[in-house]
Amino acid sequence: MKKIKNRILSAVALAVAGLGLSSCDIDLLPLNEVVYENFWTNKDDVESVVTSCYGAFQDRDVVERMIVWGEDRSDNVQAGQDQSEDLRFLLKGSIKTTNKFCEWSPLYKVINYCNIAMFEAPQVMQKDPNYTESDYRVNKAECSFIRDYCYLTLIKTFRDVPFTFEPSLDDTQTYRLPQTKFEVVLDSLIKDIEACKDYAPLRNTNQTLKAGVDNTQNTGKVTRPAMYALLAELYLWRASDYNLSKDKQNEYYRKCIDCCDWVLAYKMQRYDEGDVKEDIDQEVYKDYGYPLLAEEVSVGHNENGPAATNAIFGTGASFETLFEITYYNSVLNRSYGNNTAVKNQYGESSRTQNVKAAEDLFETKPNSTDSYSDTRLFSVPSDYRSIASFYYNEESGVSSIYKYMIDRNRAGASSSTEYGSVGSSFTAARSSQSYRNTSPNWILYRLTEVMLFRAEAEIELAFNMDASEKEAEGENAEGEQGEQEGEGTGSEAGSKMRKASVLVRGNSLTTADELKLDAFNLISAVYRRSNPVVQTKKQYAPEQPQTYDTFHKLLMNERRREFLFEGKRFYDLVRAARRVGNTQEMRQALATKYSEAGPAVAIKLIQMGFMYMPVARKEMKINPALVQNESYLDEDENKKQ
Repeated sequence: MKKIKNRILSAVALAVAGLGLSSCDIDLLPLNEVVYENFWTNKDDVESVVTSCYGAFQDRDVVERMIVWGEDRSDNVQAGQDQSEDLRFLLKGSIKTTNKFCEWSPLYKVINYCNIAMFEAPQVMQKDPNYTESDYRVNKAECSFIRDYCYLTLIKTFRDVPFTFEPSLDDTQTYRLPQTKFEVVLDSLIKDIEACKDYAPLRNTNQTLKAGVDNTQNTGKVTRPAMYALLAELYLWRASDYNLSKDKQNEYYRKCIDCCDWVLAYKMQRYDEGDVKEDIDQEVYKDYGYPLLAEEVSVGHNENGPAATNAIFGTGASFETLFEITYYNSVLNRSYGNNTAVKNQYGESSRTQNVKAAEDLFETKPNSTDSYSDTRLFSVPSDYRSIASFYYNEESGVSSIYKYMIDRNRAGASSSTEYGSVGSSFTAARSSQSYRNTSPNWILYRLTEVMLFRAEAEIELAFNMDASEKEAEGENAEGEQGEQEGEGTGSEAGSKMRKASVLVRGNSLTTADELKLDAFNLISAVYRRSNPVVQTKKQYAPEQPQTYDTFHKLLMNERRREFLFEGKRFYDLVRAARRVGNTQEMRQALATKYSEAGPAVAIKLIQMGFMYMPVARKEMKINPALVQNESYLDEDENKKQ
């Protein structure tokens, strides 16, 4: 029996056990004795391998790469006190092809399990009448989501990668593919998800999300909202290509908006039908129409800190979550393996963290007299995302990442710097507080990201429409910009249409002004949930921007605030660079982080290729069809012998 087939069956056994599921239905032989060719006989065999796909997705090496590639390379973090040499060099921007984080094999293992399941499943339908077309469709959606998310992560990280939907079943099979272009992979992923997005169930349980009810089946398994969220991101990346015509970009932006609309409408329906266990921010819902969880659930203290943060990142399986890699079920108090990637990267204390919160997240502590400004990420003291995401002591220089802690109970906590003194009496947790033993779930998509996907698409679409109109009219762009800036304030414009825009769907917006206003409302809703004090302190809220640059800055800052330490920031900078065809924004963001690396890194960062990782040296040796990223060809170690 071939080694890969052995590993496949071993992975099934580990996944079934690790996810707390029963393997008693696989009753021919113990899994380590099953002959591969005799394994694919019934419905249970297929579902066991699909379970192994989820299990492989949980693997530490997979989640660790999501953090390192998407977060550690960004301006959100800096080196902690406990890190490997590979991570230390990566944080400086000095990435050699021998660095272990250049290795993409953990994600390809997940991809191959999904490919195998989808290769064998149709044949099982012919053998087992209990495995129906409906069952296959659900499994197809699950495997496509997991596989395609891995491929999307790979192209965001490496640009061009080996790509196939065919499985590798044994060690004798030639599986050495050349890289496929970024855009070709993206088009294939879009086609795949479009074909099966409605195969996934709306929900995996008919129960409402009342207190004490297990929602893990709807957040830890693939559902239709998760499929549409992934498709929205795929279209957003496809549109963000400066080589495309404006018309083609707009086509993709419209499709992104359509996918976001579907998710938002579904979530609004679920809330209207009473399908939520947590408290909703009623002020945000009243003004904007989006059912976001409330950070403040009562006047005064929240005993466990911000309520929404605790529900989303602590308890897990929240109403807002669309898909998360599940390690812990708070209702059943059951663990499904350990998410050691988060625990090791962000640490239990300042002494054990690989990375810590970057000091410039809070360059100076804001005070109650400040007003909102995009010149600083946190310019006002009321934002719960600074209160609950990290702690920074300006005197000692100690900074820690708290976002994934749970039960932030203040009982017995030592005094510490009090952020958010306006609008909240919550005190940042002490730095010695530890993580849950099993570590938190890792969220891939949640409701606020879909809202900001739609806002981003609307901003780009609106200003593309403006540019096309000016070009058609033959007017001077600078003169037109000056007139636009001279019109009324953003807050005045927003107040006229805000309540009317609550029920508006993005695909019904036809003018650039409507799109801009709706984008601002989406950003404002996300911002307001984390800054409830804005109800009384209007100066704490941003005003609607009037130029592209100011709109883009507001969006990027809001995404950065909302998704701190969630593996999103570096990819946001990559997408922005692809959209304009240069790395200027990325260079500005990383200037401080790479300041000690010397001029070599600064010069390289001008190259578009340098924002991607190099192909690992070991992969280049194994697969002669691979071509190295051009930004790393000047290293002697990359030259082929």
